[in-house]
Amino acid sequence: MTKVRTGKVKGSAFEYSCQYSLRNYTAYPVIRTSERGFQMQYDLRIELESGKYIAFECKRLAGFSWNELIKYFKKLEKVTKDNCFNRFLLFKGNNQPCLVMWKQDESYNVCTFEDYFGVPFEKHKSTRVKK
Repeated sequence: MTKVRTGKVKGSAFEYSCQYSLRNYTAYPVIRTSERGFQMQYDLRIELESGKYIAFECKRLAGFSWNELIKYFKKLEKVTKDNCFNRFLLFKGNNQPCLVMWKQDESYNVCTFEDYFGVPFEKHKSTRVKK
């Protein structure tokens, strides 16, 4: 029997990989918001000492249009107004590297995960028990 990977499974696996890779970037805790027991409308959060945080939205789709990316980023801005130090949209298309979108002044910027954070984007280690 062949298992089909649904979009929800791919998105969840991508969130884990983003969390795993960001842990190599910072000493601060990287938290999946769904593990906190409530929905924050974004996927990852880095808690900073000052009470501020960095918010991450993770998107894994077959492909993206520029307008889609701007829409996702604007939604992230809307839901992270209080004490948010910075926001990032992490996204990955099929057979493409992980990319990062951020906003500086009024301009949207995109580059690879490795170029922005200075660490490689790595797939998270499996937690499945091998038979």
